[in-house]
Amino acid sequence: MARRFGLGRRPHQEDGAGWIYADLFLALMVVGLGSAVITASSPSSSATQTTAPPIFQLSCVEFPVKVPANPASNGARIDAAINQELAKRGWSPAQAKPGLVIVMGGFNSNESPGDGDGRAKAVLPALRKSSPLLTSVEMRTAGARSARVDGENVVIGGAGSYTMVVYLLFSGPQLSEDCTR
Repeated sequence: MARRFGLGRRPHQEDGAGWIYADLFLALMVVGLGSAVITASSPSSSATQTTAPPIFQLSCVEFPVKVPANPASNGARIDAAINQELAKRGWSPAQAKPGLVIVMGGFNSNESPGDGDGRAKAVLPALRKSSPLLTSVEMRTAGARSARVDGENVVIGGAGSYTMVVYLLFSGPQLSEDCTR
């Protein structure tokens, strides 16, 4: 007895259309992968090669800078004090810069520390404009008559007196400083 499979098809007869699409897809994949260009270049020593920006670390050795009576016109004195501290540490301006500045405003005996802090906040824009070293530095404020700066007592003064406590950013070997003072 003869058995029939499907509609008049013999048992081993297959449709070739599916294989044509599979072969076409395989051919397109080979062409696509073959057209991918992989290039490798060795590092060049040309001057146009970009270098990674330096990595800075915050020095915990702080130092005070007395703010002149008119910070807008005496920014050169602030810059000189910062550059003097850099020279004292043996650092160049290329490897160190101010990173954090706390501006402390003095207050009188009949006032509160908040009054000194308010005056310090008011002087920040003038300080930023006065010195190119302070234009992009994180600046905070506080009201105080005196402060402990790097282990020493520093007198801030009364109303209208300001002292900046400066922390430097340093790019170079790992610093080994005593940050417990």
